[in-house]
Amino acid sequence: MELVKDLFFNLTLVMLVIFMFNICSERFTTKSIKQTLGLLGLFISLLVCLAFGNPQGEFVIDLRQIPIIIAGFYYGYGLLFSVLSLVLRALFYGVDLGLLTVLPLYLIAGIFLHYAYPWFQKLAYKKRMMAILLTSLAMNLFFFFGLIVISSTYSGMKILIEMSITQLFGVGILAFFIEELRRNDFYREQMVKAQKIELASHMSAAISHEVRNPLTAVQGFLQLAAEDKEMKETTRGYIKIALTELEIAEKVIKDYLTFAQPSLERNEQFEVGNELNQILQSLQPLANMNSVEVKTVYGDGLVVFGDKSKFRQCFLNIMKNCIEAMPIGGNLTIHTERTIGEVFIRISDTGIGMSEEQINRLGEPYYSTKGKKGTGLGLMVSFSILREMKGTINIRSKLGKGTEFLVSFPSAK
Repeated sequence: MELVKDLFFNLTLVMLVIFMFNICSERFTTKSIKQTLGLLGLFISLLVCLAFGNPQGEFVIDLRQIPIIIAGFYYGYGLLFSVLSLVLRALFYGVDLGLLTVLPLYLIAGIFLHYAYPWFQKLAYKKRMMAILLTSLAMNLFFFFGLIVISSTYSGMKILIEMSITQLFGVGILAFFIEELRRNDFYREQMVKAQKIELASHMSAAISHEVRNPLTAVQGFLQLAAEDKEMKETTRGYIKIALTELEIAEKVIKDYLTFAQPSLERNEQFEVGNELNQILQSLQPLANMNSVEVKTVYGDGLVVFGDKSKFRQCFLNIMKNCIEAMPIGGNLTIHTERTIGEVFIRISDTGIGMSEEQINRLGEPYYSTKGKKGTGLGLMVSFSILREMKGTINIRSKLGKGTEFLVSFPSAK
């Protein structure tokens, strides 16, 4: 009973430390600061676990696997924390047979957590919780086998059960807490993004309408002036340039209106591959200029329902960004396929890539990865069209490796 009290006292301290640092991290918006505070809390909790450990012969009964598992699955530092736990174990209690017995366990666990981190991030909530609990259970079983090897008896069964239950309870509670914090962060970011988009949408609609009317009038008068047969050719050339620039301004205004009011003018069924080929034909000069090789792999009979012109506008912007991300050449790959009820369009490049922060901000009003050279309007419009056509988009990218856009639409067949 004393051991149970010690374990729960230890667990309370560990949870308080981790809770405190994670709650403090909520005051910051920068992800690097949040991660640093979270890892600092886990390191202090690791110290607490070993400082309040309960020696049982050659073994030390403690809860160090909790910060190790949390650090591995949520921060990607499982191997580092496994090694730290072994070093601290040696400093607190010395090098003995118990340490040598658990040494392979913690190294294997650390390596597993290191490689499982990317896989874990892609899992749904319930599967993540299951993965955490199963990992904790597996580590306890290996610990128990080590206990049997040394003692050659089952006298440690009760101790193991008490420790396992405490650790399973603790790691489950902490995982739930971190999941809730991250979910709240996600919803908060989405709310802020939605508010920005709504504000920009209203402003774009108002400004576009106010600017479009005088531009239309100017365009009309210039066209009338150009019909004057007595006009000098030099003046006629100037008017032609002015009309060309007005057409560019008209296109920008049209993009803003599409973003602000992304209504589909014509709803019809169309074949995805045909539309993508037309887009690629218009982008071929830009691809040649950037030494970009275009590869296509299309599935057969992929049909979606929507506005063809808006579809082209959406993917023209995405592909143009991909090509411009490869200024010294590369590969642009377009792959389409169909699963049950959905059509997937995968567009990938081998360009400069993006950081996680840049990916999260794509589609925000007036945000561009090109800095002062871009306005971000193209992807704003693309994202707006995707929402209107009931499409989804998932973006993966690595700096220096390239970017992949995975877009899905409900299948019309």
